[in-house]
Amino acid sequence: MSATELTRSVWDVDADDFPADTPVADRARFCLQYAILAPSSHNSQPWRFRVDGNAIHVAADESRWLEVADPDRRELFVSLGCAVENLVVAAERFGFDPTVAYPGDDDRVATVTLGGSGDGDGDASPLFDELTSRRTSHAPFDGEPLEPTARELIVAAAEAGADDGADADASAVTLHLVTGEPKHAIGELQAEADRAQMEDPTYRRELGHWIGLGALGHGWLAARVGQAVVSHLDLGDREAAKNSKLVESAPVVGVLTTDTDDSTARVETGRVFERVALRASAEGVAVHPMSQILERPPLRKRLGDELDLGSAKPQHLFRVGYADEAVAHTPRWPVEVVLNEG
Repeated sequence: MSATELTRSVWDVDADDFPADTPVADRARFCLQYAILAPSSHNSQPWRFRVDGNAIHVAADESRWLEVADPDRRELFVSLGCAVENLVVAAERFGFDPTVAYPGDDDRVATVTLGGSGDGDGDASPLFDELTSRRTSHAPFDGEPLEPTARELIVAAAEAGADDGADADASAVTLHLVTGEPKHAIGELQAEADRAQMEDPTYRRELGHWIGLGALGHGWLAARVGQAVVSHLDLGDREAAKNSKLVESAPVVGVLTTDTDDSTARVETGRVFERVALRASAEGVAVHPMSQILERPPLRKRLGDELDLGSAKPQHLFRVGYADEAVAHTPRWPVEVVLNEG
């Protein structure tokens, strides 16, 4: 992969171009144009796809694994789950009846099998419309509480989760919406996590690599300057102040937990998070993942203690609220870059 292959043009995929009269493998490849629009940690896009008839195998691309920030690959698998859910939502729109299985090997983290007609005439869904509209907002939120209807729909999206077509052995995912004093505690943990991460030169170099590559959406010059600054300077206090304020500006912080802590639970977490993010986008609600607390094992445990989660494992943390600032889509590697043929 190279920075020159990153593009925003992939966001312009048009449902009217669906090749309904072609072999199922061609229709599967078309659906992958929506899978690659999924969010991922540092926009690393750590996925590979292989189409085998009506089956799409999803695997991790280890070259895009954030080894320092994500040593246990939690974020990698959550990212893969987001891509799987985008694929499922798109497949349903085009008349397929997709099912998801977890083979449990490195070459196939998940397999999405496209049953049904795939004739292009599936049920319309507000989630599908958001596949090409959803954005991640890094701006402060306005602090206004979530409208009751929006909150109910977001909770319903999480509870529906990945039940449709999901492997029966998959771990249940639970959404916790945090407000009040526990949310303030999250802000303090966020500041502590930022300082700890930015004190680590290997973490800064890894973050700088992705900034310099342009994956976060900066222009070439800004990306290279950002890479140099992040790689060589300890910006912990600045990041701590900024990100704790971002937490405080959100009326709600969402936390997704599972009963188990294996790769399947994490993929399922990504699927549920993406449904939440798409539903939120449809309601004009912004979502912003914040992973630093969960990247530090002692702080991950303290988060569970602060929220009285018991034995539940926190897998994903994100801000939820309203943002005035419009943001651009981040670039993606096109399908042909992440597709293994044969």
